[in-house]
Amino acid sequence: MHLGPGVLLVLVLGVAVIVALKVRSHRKRTATLAAQWQAFQQHRNAGRGDLLQITRVYQRGRRGSKAVVTWCDTGRQQDAWFWNWHVPAGAYLLVNASSGYGPHSHNPNVLYVQPGQVQAWVPAQAARAAQRVG
Repeated sequence: MHLGPGVLLVLVLGVAVIVALKVRSHRKRTATLAAQWQAFQQHRNAGRGDLLQITRVYQRGRRGSKAVVTWCDTGRQQDAWFWNWHVPAGAYLLVNASSGYGPHSHNPNVLYVQPGQVQAWVPAQAARAAQRVG
């Protein structure tokens, strides 16, 4: 089967439009994420909580998530329990929370985070987007 030049041109233009729309969508998404990161940094600079990153989520339950967090200022890792939130791995959070005894793991130093103690958060992609834009 032979395609005429008009059909071939329409196919090429169609593919070009699809590629252009995907690139535009990706750029908009990157700009949006970078803006989220900048707003997050403004919260941080205003002293609204301590910065941590969700290193690994190891349990999701009906009432929340258990995760390992890394405190960004010190690099120290800690087990954490996030009440009523399935926290996304890699996310950055500003929190005002306290540590206590973890009866299930017998860990004396579990960070307990209530929803109201999360001052701000962004997905991991926001930091990467800010690096690409900035």
